[in-house]
Amino acid sequence: MMKRMLVVLCCALGLLMPGPIYAENVKMDEVVVTATRTEALRSQIPASVTVISRKEIEEGQAATLSELLRDVPGLDVVQQGGAGKTTSIFIRGAESRHTLVLIDGIRVNSPTAGGFDFADLNIGDVERIEIIRSPLSTLYGSDAIGGVIQIITKRGTASSATVGFEGGSYGTAKEDISAEVKKDNYDLVLTASRRDVEGFSQASTGSERDSHQNTTLSSRIGLLRKGTTRIDITTRLTESKTDLDGWGVDDPNYQQQRRWSVLGISMASPVSSQWDYRLSLATSNEDLTTFDEDTPSNRFRIHMGIKTVDWQHNIRKEEGHLLTLGYEWQDQSGESAGAYNKSFSNNALYLQEQKGIGQSVQYLIGLRWDDSTIYESALTYRAGLSYFPTPGVKWHTQYGTGFHGPALNDLFWPDDGFSVGNPDLKPEKSRGWEVGVEQALSGALSLSVNYYANVFEDLVQWAPIDPADPFGKWQPQNIAKADSSGIEADAVWVLSPGVQIRGNYTYNDTEDRNTHSYLLRRPLNKYDLALRLGSSVRGHIDMKFLHTGKRFDFDSDFDGKPDSLAAYSRVDLLTAYRISKMTEIFGRIENLFDKGYEEVKGYSTAGVSSYGGLRMTFN
Repeated sequence: MMKRMLVVLCCALGLLMPGPIYAENVKMDEVVVTATRTEALRSQIPASVTVISRKEIEEGQAATLSELLRDVPGLDVVQQGGAGKTTSIFIRGAESRHTLVLIDGIRVNSPTAGGFDFADLNIGDVERIEIIRSPLSTLYGSDAIGGVIQIITKRGTASSATVGFEGGSYGTAKEDISAEVKKDNYDLVLTASRRDVEGFSQASTGSERDSHQNTTLSSRIGLLRKGTTRIDITTRLTESKTDLDGWGVDDPNYQQQRRWSVLGISMASPVSSQWDYRLSLATSNEDLTTFDEDTPSNRFRIHMGIKTVDWQHNIRKEEGHLLTLGYEWQDQSGESAGAYNKSFSNNALYLQEQKGIGQSVQYLIGLRWDDSTIYESALTYRAGLSYFPTPGVKWHTQYGTGFHGPALNDLFWPDDGFSVGNPDLKPEKSRGWEVGVEQALSGALSLSVNYYANVFEDLVQWAPIDPADPFGKWQPQNIAKADSSGIEADAVWVLSPGVQIRGNYTYNDTEDRNTHSYLLRRPLNKYDLALRLGSSVRGHIDMKFLHTGKRFDFDSDFDGKPDSLAAYSRVDLLTAYRISKMTEIFGRIENLFDKGYEEVKGYSTAGVSSYGGLRMTFN
């Protein structure tokens, strides 16, 4: 495996030898916030970064964030059925609970399960998405072992309104409306969206339709006081209802209702010309209810909440030298009806230094201490270096550690005769490094290649309390260990103003060090290729090809071997045409050749399907 990886890496790096440099495609002057908690140029960030702009969001025609992220190298998206069903994301082989998700800096991961379910995250109000594929616990604490996905919502930049409609296969209907206002001392964005899908059976052998409804309301308000102090208020409310099935079989009466909300208030202000601070207060809450319509009184309810206070200071000692330090307090709670009602707090101090050496080298070092009331304290650190010898080229390397605190379900699940929680669990730990290069080879071609390696230890795994009795009571234990290493390559080639090709490839070699098998639901190979014909200014046609290699899933027949999920390839067609400055029509065909496949064993995926819509903007 390692020899194959080195061959691929050497070939890719051979292409990246110095040549004519043009910076248009690689966007080294692009500003990224998530990687350092400060505004930093892409050329100064010693980590793998993917930024998805509002323009790319609209052109991708995705209804949810998870659909949009399928094209990102290093990410594996796994959906347990159709619209609204549980959706997980794995970054570079890490567990799905190891991806921290932020909305304008607000944590939305579940304290009870540890991860975030992407099933209901609509993107009508999203301005940009920043994905950092490397450990970032030194900045964000628990949950950021694999990386961070931050959703940054729109700010009001003009007085305008947008209305959108979409319909299509499986009884899909989607409506969006948004309005924004921009004045001297404030800006405002209000967004509302509704999505209804009659759907298809979640069970791979089923026939009845499992529907989904989602309503999302959001707002972002910005206030400017005395010309220097900015206050931002973010709110979001999502309510959804989804029909569910059991594993592999129809259940016409099984439903899930989900209600989650976020509220964040932040104030950024300068103290002097060299010192500024940002004070943030945030809360996120989620209520999840599952029930059978035949017996509505038999409901299973879970409530989760996170409160956060963060006080960050940025001190600029000199040009190119930035010191960031801060304090963060968290309170996380979870209540599972009839099971437990627990909460805990966490205090953290973090420190980061960014400094330039000459005109072409930038280093970063960071340190964080987390002290929790229910699990061991954690010290994490990070160091990185970026080198940008000429405009349009960046070499980078980074080493970092991370941790993930035990979820409340694992700690406090009551003894139900079959399983019981373990209050003595330790945090999961990781360490990882990467090296990469981004370069524009000409005015029309840009490439990036990254190599990474991660080690995960003390992973939580449910296992028999008595190893000699596999049919006895089970309990979560810190017994699992895993490795992941791989290569990510991405290329953009503009052949002419009306022809563009983009592709990426991910080689992700994972291993469960206890069983010496691949980690579940993470393919060894994944690649996609997209061809665009036409100009996005007036109209375009995109053809997308996505290949996902063979994966493995849980041992459903208990024969001691993981179930195999066959490799598959899928082709999508997308088109859009701007009728006028105010009006655009769009459409797409997904899974053009009606390929049958599974992302999760026993659960189905959509066949060939078509969608079309209209978007109008009023200024």
